[in-house]
Amino acid sequence: MDVDNPGETEARQTLVPAANAPRSNVGHPREARGDDIALEIKDLTIDFASVDGRVRILNGVSLTAKKGEVVGIVGESGSGKTTLGMAILGLLDSPPANIVSGSVTFEGRDLLRLKSSEMEKIHGTGINMVFQEPLDSLNPVYTVETQIGEALKVQRKRQDPPMTQETEEETKKQITDLLRNLCIDKPEEVLERYPHELSGGMRQRVAISISIVEKPRLMISDEPTTGLDAYVQSRILGMFSAQRKAGETLLYITHDLTIASQICDRIYIMYAGRVMEAGETRGVLQKPLHPYTSTLVASVPQGYEDAPPLSVQLGEPPDLRNLPGGCKFNPRCPHVKDVCKETEPKLEKISTERFAACWRVDKELGRFS
Repeated sequence: MDVDNPGETEARQTLVPAANAPRSNVGHPREARGDDIALEIKDLTIDFASVDGRVRILNGVSLTAKKGEVVGIVGESGSGKTTLGMAILGLLDSPPANIVSGSVTFEGRDLLRLKSSEMEKIHGTGINMVFQEPLDSLNPVYTVETQIGEALKVQRKRQDPPMTQETEEETKKQITDLLRNLCIDKPEEVLERYPHELSGGMRQRVAISISIVEKPRLMISDEPTTGLDAYVQSRILGMFSAQRKAGETLLYITHDLTIASQICDRIYIMYAGRVMEAGETRGVLQKPLHPYTSTLVASVPQGYEDAPPLSVQLGEPPDLRNLPGGCKFNPRCPHVKDVCKETEPKLEKISTERFAACWRVDKELGRFS
């Protein structure tokens, strides 16, 4: 792919969503639009204390997710994607984390202002997270059946009115069917095992099943299908799509643009703790505005034998302890200008459905220039 002119770059066939893929209107990353907004993040800035001093991990991140929408957060490792997800759930330890400014509003309540006891009532059926490493969320001293069963009890108890508790046999059948749908062979045997007795892929599916049975109104999934084969990935993405149709909101964290193109209504491209570009998935992937987005798209294999060599992105992700001046992508950008090195661009509205933080984007023409 030619990345000399990101604004005119056509998306690869593997990244173009199907014609009948769900479409959604895009609101400004910092603008709420009434009762249909499930999650709204405004200007979230977070520092970490380290031996080298304070390090800014997130800088002015803003994001919205509507009810029943799948929003993707895409970027390289170290871009702040996981930190953002954990900040939403209030899982960052303080110290070292320090929320400098901003708000995280879920269903009209600023989560950053809630007490721990109030957040506990939101965790699970309100907001849940599938971690990239399932050992971070699974309890090593309880069996799979006990942990999934506990999630079921929480979900039933919090329903209005609370559901009648099912018998042990009915609960076990429900858990077994769920694991079987997640392509786990001999689920009856898996129920009796502990997390350390399972492979990494099986642990990941157990963690996903716990989140699914709790039916959270907002699910944050951090690379949930990494390391799983294509068939299992497809089954899991299908279950996420079913949750979306049921009105649940999904925040999907990934570095895989191919998966993002299949499941996400909108995507936010992150780099060095900042949002570089945002918009409706099809538009962002077909005609990227930011050079960073363009290089991400160019690095995706086209999927056929005589495809041209992949474009290799210049340089390495920046060291957050020693960020460059101006635009944080400028040392790797093939289109850098003097202003890019001097002043950092803000994330601005380019068109009704697009936002970008780049000096080379013409806001009037709505394209890279």
